[in-house]
Amino acid sequence: MNASNLIEALRPWLDEKIGAKLDLLGSDPIPVVETEEGAPSPLFAARVGERGLVTAEGQWLEALKPIVANLSVEELFSTFGGYELARVLLPDGCGVWGPSWFYVADKNCFRDVGDDRPVQLSADELAETVDHRIFWHCFEDEAMTGFGIFKEGKLVSLAAVRAEDDSVWEIGIDTAPEAKGRGLGRAVTSAAGRWILENNRFVFASTAPWNVRSARTLRSVGLQFIMSVMIGTPGPFYAAPQPLGTPYPGAEVYNYYPDWAINKEIKPPLRD
Repeated sequence: MNASNLIEALRPWLDEKIGAKLDLLGSDPIPVVETEEGAPSPLFAARVGERGLVTAEGQWLEALKPIVANLSVEELFSTFGGYELARVLLPDGCGVWGPSWFYVADKNCFRDVGDDRPVQLSADELAETVDHRIFWHCFEDEAMTGFGIFKEGKLVSLAAVRAEDDSVWEIGIDTAPEAKGRGLGRAVTSAAGRWILENNRFVFASTAPWNVRSARTLRSVGLQFIMSVMIGTPGPFYAAPQPLGTPYPGAEVYNYYPDWAINKEIKPPLRD
């Protein structure tokens, strides 16, 4: 199943996620509409191809419309676009995160790597085992199960699974810093995706353009990119980090800017 077919199959979930009907996607300008009551995010922008849609709470609509109308789809779904949207939301205590990439898979496109290293962990075992300071994408208090790899009794890679809705289950993946670059993330992601498909659900995961390792992992097991999104996040404004990973193992990568040019207005993380 290709990306457009996956989008059609997932349309009810995507409509709920976005907070409006996907049919409203447009361009020149990108539509800005009020989010439906009960939507999970106060702002949600979705891009499919060259069309986009922004949904937001009513108090921001009139201020957002001229900003969105003045941005191309490329500009809106970028770091710059997030900063521009935050001009409206941040005074009300809401940041903007994105762009993020949504990836999904069904049984027709998923590729099981057949690695037997991951072991399945119950929700109770996850609660007893997982240090969420390291495995912080792995759905603390929300995971129904997980697939982990242990080395000398220590958890070094984990893919946790939570229910996004009745038909879509999400994977969150982390690997301990000292164990990265060994294919562990791919192994646990494959195990989690296989289990989701055995339970007749769609596989879903998200990552960001700067997270090269994560995007490569998701693509390596057959997940298909379906859309780029920007999301309103109650709380402070979080800036994206530098790109993670290298073009290939051993490749040298350098900062383009010198240390004095690094943005000193960005504060240290609030979490440990």
